[in-house]
Amino acid sequence: MITVEKKKKVYIWGTGKYGKQILQMIKTENCDVKGFIDNDPDKQGKIVENMDVISFKEAADQYDIIIISVLNYNAVLHQMKLEKHTDLSKVIVFSDTFVYDNACFNTIIDEQKWRIALLEKKVEKLERVLSDRINNMGYEIIDKYNHNLYQYPIIGATEEAVKKIVEEGCSLVRYGDGEFEIMAGKERAVFQKYSPGLAKRLMEVIASRDDRLLIAVANNYGMLDSYIEETADGIRAYMTESVRKFHMSVLEPGRVYYDAYMFKSYFPYKDREHTWKRVELIKRIWDGRDVVLVEGDKTRAGYGNDLFDNVKSLQRILAPTKDAYDQYEDILSSVLKMEKSYLILIILGPVAEILAYDLMKEGYQAVDIGQIDMDYEWYRAGVQKRVPIPDRYVSQLPPAEIKEVNDRKYLDQIIDWIH
Repeated sequence: MITVEKKKKVYIWGTGKYGKQILQMIKTENCDVKGFIDNDPDKQGKIVENMDVISFKEAADQYDIIIISVLNYNAVLHQMKLEKHTDLSKVIVFSDTFVYDNACFNTIIDEQKWRIALLEKKVEKLERVLSDRINNMGYEIIDKYNHNLYQYPIIGATEEAVKKIVEEGCSLVRYGDGEFEIMAGKERAVFQKYSPGLAKRLMEVIASRDDRLLIAVANNYGMLDSYIEETADGIRAYMTESVRKFHMSVLEPGRVYYDAYMFKSYFPYKDREHTWKRVELIKRIWDGRDVVLVEGDKTRAGYGNDLFDNVKSLQRILAPTKDAYDQYEDILSSVLKMEKSYLILIILGPVAEILAYDLMKEGYQAVDIGQIDMDYEWYRAGVQKRVPIPDRYVSQLPPAEIKEVNDRKYLDQIIDWIH
């Protein structure tokens, strides 16, 4: 009797360009493609290429092979490792077969089509990176050898900023690419849609000359040799001539700004040996203070780690993780109920700038601490690539399911929740 081998049940992880490409490479005589897997809850339940999009949990025990198509495959592999039932021998990484090479690769995918697609992707990336490096090279070289040739913002030392916050009671706001793009009338931040009102307020804040307010901008303008290659290339891709021109039209020549990356102690930097010193410096800001943390409802900064172990007390006001500006008046009203002796720490994307500014004018001290917690979590885990944090919203990665938190200590810290 001739035994007919059953077709392998295959899922493709990722519904983007490469996921659809992979669909055309699969050997259908050997495989039955069951559908797509995606972490984004908004995509789950939808139909792509006439197939269902499901979560990884739904695919459990239903697959023989998963092909990861997304470029940030390290985050996916990390997620799969956290699932104890995952068999990584059933995983094929489209972008890098050497990570978890699968013996049945040639029976699943047309090797010639795959190699051509992979080569095209590498060439495309190389061309883009080289172009960005060449276009930015002048600014980096001039910054090193003749700083006066181009106009650069003056970036003060982080130690000075912390001293002003701790000893002089200054507030601080941070402007990164998301804030600048909103001011330019563009969409960029995935967690905050553009609105003319928000753009106008951001312009108002960055133009403020109040001595109580420190303004920080991402230190992207000159030399990038302190950053890891991934970060530096991302900056080069963003800092085009038109972007630089807009930044300098908003920033004031001769004014001292501070580094918006000061709350990212780990990931952007090549120097990982001094991460803890950078963390300790920043923790001085809230040392011994009564703190109110205003954050997105899925941010959960400091939950499960010791980031705020040196505060006197910690309370939380939760706001929408996405599009918090829609609820701005309610958020501001909630914070204004607090005593002015409290230090207000804010993690709300572009909304943090106007909230800190308005609170400062009302006599509060407010500091936008940005993505400090996710960076600290990656430092504690010792990871070399950005990976999902199961119980937190991670803005730097594609959307994913977030676990609920029922920890009593954390829940007791919540004093208001703006929906």
